[in-house]
Amino acid sequence: MTDANNKPDSDRKIWNSLEICKLAATVITPIAVVALGYLIWSGQRSVVQHWEREQIEQRRLADADAKERESVRGFRLSIYKEAAPLLNEIVSYHFYVGSWKERSPADVIESKRQLDTLMYSNIALFTPTFFDLYRTFMRQSFRSAGNYHGESRIRTQDGCRPSLFMEADRWKGYFTQEDRRKDLCLAYVALLGALSEELLLQSLKMPIQTEAQQFSTCPPLYERATC
Repeated sequence: MTDANNKPDSDRKIWNSLEICKLAATVITPIAVVALGYLIWSGQRSVVQHWEREQIEQRRLADADAKERESVRGFRLSIYKEAAPLLNEIVSYHFYVGSWKERSPADVIESKRQLDTLMYSNIALFTPTFFDLYRTFMRQSFRSAGNYHGESRIRTQDGCRPSLFMEADRWKGYFTQEDRRKDLCLAYVALLGALSEELLLQSLKMPIQTEAQQFSTCPPLYERATC
């Protein structure tokens, strides 16, 4: 009798346990799904935020680089605006073109001094390649004295150049009696050819040219015999 009476209680206990398990599963499952979804969303959000931060940093660096490049370009352009007339004066004097007759050799040497002061004072703003081209141009234009007390001389001839009432020996001392016009012009063309890259103006970059093409842009080689 007791067993018969206890059996329903036992069944009820088992039934209650099953109901509890079912109820727990019903409750836990959506919670687990929500928790898993949150973990996935949180991980994705972390990845997205990390990517967004990287994009912002890259844009910041790109903007800073663009501003720096524009600033350097502005400095270089201002320097070139001062240097260009002096470079042209030197080339004109060697080639007997332009206002060369109005300039004495002392004026040309002074142009060299001004150029060197300008360029060497701002050497940090130019690439080594560009500055080497500048040095090459100056070596083709002038012969260094080789000491601190001497004076540079112009690598050209004194023929066809008025002495301006200067003593002959002193006048001839300004010249090396060479004719460097071809090499000088090629050095000048190479210097100007690198200028577009130096000023970050890729649209003005000159195509690779043969020596004959480069020399075709030089001033004419006037014969001095007709002076």
